[in-house]
Order: sequence, then structure tokens, then C-alpha cells
Amino acid sequence: MHGKKIVVMPLMLILALGISGVAFAHWSDMVYIEGTVEMGSLTLAFDYVEPPSCTEYYRNPDTGVLVPGEWLGKEVGDVGCRYDGLVEDPHSGKIGYETLYVEVTNAYPQYIVHTFFKLHNIGTVPINIKEYIITGEKRNSEGTVIYDLLWHDPDGDWIGSLWEDVNGNGIVDEGDLEVINLEITNALPYQIDPCRTNKAEIDMEFKQDAEECHIYTVHVSIVGIQWNKN
Repeated sequence: MHGKKIVVMPLMLILALGISGVAFAHWSDMVYIEGTVEMGSLTLAFDYVEPPSCTEYYRNPDTGVLVPGEWLGKEVGDVGCRYDGLVEDPHSGKIGYETLYVEVTNAYPQYIVHTFFKLHNIGTVPINIKEYIITGEKRNSEGTVIYDLLWHDPDGDWIGSLWEDVNGNGIVDEGDLEVINLEITNALPYQIDPCRTNKAEIDMEFKQDAEECHIYTVHVSIVGIQWNKN
């Protein structure tokens, strides 16, 4: 009986160590996973397919109604608009533009310009429109910049004015001239889903201090944020 116990105990010990070794090897294995994790892309642009349109108007002095063209059919002012700054979303491969330019030549008081444009979410996640960035300049007939135009909208409702920065200090203050009333007619913020477009409009009416024989250029760019951010 004693001889049998001497033989069995080492076998049980070897078996126990073997099981322990297998268990240790199993839990110490490392698993390598190869792959690429891509985040969504956030790219808002002016629409590549449909160009902007701009139309001149006058206000009928008797009715106050806006009428296309210039008063009494005269051909004094001229307006053009375009996009510039091509951008491409790195994930979707879609393209659009960064900036809208509206250029008015030989404007005069009560000359009115209506601009229609489209925004396009060329990224892969929904975008909330946060704000517009509006700048510009006044040039003489040779194209030389005379004054920068400063946007002033104290209420933050996108109904404001562009002022000539007469003293060149970069802020609207005493001595500057209000030359354009500007209104963006679409309320902010609003959301644009991926691959979708949304129209927007800008109305500009030139004030008493606007000068003929000059060029007023207004630049408009857009700021968007991820749909679930503030």
C-alpha cells in the first residue's frame, strides 16, 4: 500500500503543475488587432454646384415695394457675386467654397442688392450654423483700397451695418461712416445634415454716405460647429 502512494503522488503533482502551466499561458497571451478608426469630418462650404445670384432693386417711393432693377430704368450701379477658395472634405471627397464675395460698383444711396446662396454640408456629421463672418473694403475706381469695412451688429441678430473704418483702428467709433445696411434673412442657428444644402439670403441697402464711382466689396464666410456642441 505504501509503495502505491509513493508512485501516485508525483503523478498528481505533475498533472496539477501541467494544468497550472496551461492556465498561466492562456491568460498571459496578447491579442493584436489591426485596423483604422476614423472620426467624422466637419466641413461646411458654399455650394459647388449652384453659384450665387445677386439682383439689384429699388424701393418704389409711393408704395415702398421692392422692384427689380434701378429707379426709372437707369443704369448706374452694377453688382456681381461669386464664390472663392476651393475646399475638399478629406473623408467624403466632396468639394465646395470657403467665401462668398459680393461686389457693387458705383453704388448710391438707396441702391439695394439681394444675394441668394446655398450652404452645403460636405462633411460626414451634422453641422449647426453658428455665425457668419462679414468683412469688406471700399476701393476707388482704380481698385486701390481706401477703407476697410467693419461689421457692426450690437444685437447679434444678423441685422446690422457695414461702416467705413475712416481712422483705421479696426473698430466702429466716432468718425466712421455707415455705408451699408445688411441683413441675413435666415435665423441662426440651424442644422444641416451631411450631403444636404440650405439656402440663405442677404439684403444690402446703401446709405447716404455711400459714394458713386467706387467699389464696395463684401466678404462672407461661415462658421459651423458639430450638431451636439454649443
